[in-house]
Amino acid sequence: MKDLQVLRAEIDQLDEQLWEIIGKRADVVRQVGEWKHLHGEQVVQPERWQQVIEHCLAQGKQYGLSEELIREVMEALHKESVRVES
Repeated sequence: MKDLQVLRAEIDQLDEQLWEIIGKRADVVRQVGEWKHLHGEQVVQPERWQQVIEHCLAQGKQYGLSEELIREVMEALHKESVRVES
């Protein structure tokens, strides 16, 4: 078994990667927002949101994550995406 400090260092590295990915996601969301504004599309598109959440639920379950966690994370990301796109 690994030492606790080593395990915590691994978690810290993964957290850093997670924030980097979320930041990259936000950059793409900004581009989506610009595209939507240029083409007169609504920021919130319920059909797309449903597709995203279903896809993420399926993916997250493959990693043994609870539906509650997946929904909470995706809802937080969606809320931020709407803010960024608006």
